[in-house]
Amino acid sequence: MKPFEEVAVAFASALVEGDFVRAHGLLAPNLKQELSPEALREQLFDMFRDYSEGPPKAAHFDDQFSHEDWPAKQPGDRGWAYVGIHGDDFMEAVSVTVTDVEGALLIREVEWGRP
Repeated sequence: MKPFEEVAVAFASALVEGDFVRAHGLLAPNLKQELSPEALREQLFDMFRDYSEGPPKAAHFDDQFSHEDWPAKQPGDRGWAYVGIHGDDFMEAVSVTVTDVEGALLIREVEWGRP
């Protein structure tokens, strides 16, 4: 797994495990200001609460759903990855853009839900 993919999987795994403080720690400074740990929790549950009552149980990553080059890539970006988040009766996902912030790989953008 490439380093930016590891960050994406670590973020999704932290969400699934309910460790929103750890997930928050993987965000770039600008995104940290926008999304508190509680906001991350709300965003996660907003993806499936209308049709499922169960919690998320697993994160699933397949490297065919990551890119190092894409049209919206910005300077410093290292990669984009789509990571599935599954429960007993739902399948959703987060898509993240991982960028280099002073030598640290952090998430600068999150898209919630399947396309």
